[in-house]
Amino acid sequence: MPRPSATGLLTRWPWTTSEITSAALPRQRAASRVESYIYGNILVLAVVAASTPATVRNGEAALLVVGTAVSTFAAHVLALVVTHRTIDEGTSLQESVRDSVPIATSGLLPTVLLVAGWLDWLSPTVAVGVSLASIVVRFVLLGSVASYLDGEKNTWKNVLIGISLAVAGVVVAAIKLVLTH
Repeated sequence: MPRPSATGLLTRWPWTTSEITSAALPRQRAASRVESYIYGNILVLAVVAASTPATVRNGEAALLVVGTAVSTFAAHVLALVVTHRTIDEGTSLQESVRDSVPIATSGLLPTVLLVAGWLDWLSPTVAVGVSLASIVVRFVLLGSVASYLDGEKNTWKNVLIGISLAVAGVVVAAIKLVLTH
């Protein structure tokens, strides 16, 4: 199987360098991972945006981020177990669950930063601000990282894709924040 091209970066982005160089990650699985990555980051972004200095100081903000990431991942795994079909182009349930891990890991860095705020290693405002920025930066870098993993030079197109994705992610997170918090 040939290496995927740089076209359709976001739908072909694999999770590890070894998977792309060995062409071991089919397009559908790569797309599933990117979907999980984006979905998890949007949900965590909305929770972090709803955080206040008071919720950081009492530890609630960090717990809400962990709860959001873990419960969303658990719900997704439950849906996979119930709906998994062998006609899914040979993707096993285990592979499908692995491709969903970015949902669970999306809250890792924001949680660490919010815990640092809870422990007074960072001010609560800084903890929230850096947590928000870390998620936005992950969105912005997605196009460039995909290009790198594909063995291609980074271009302004990749940067613009990442910026567009970050803007779209912030808008969707804002909608979720307004409607649910």
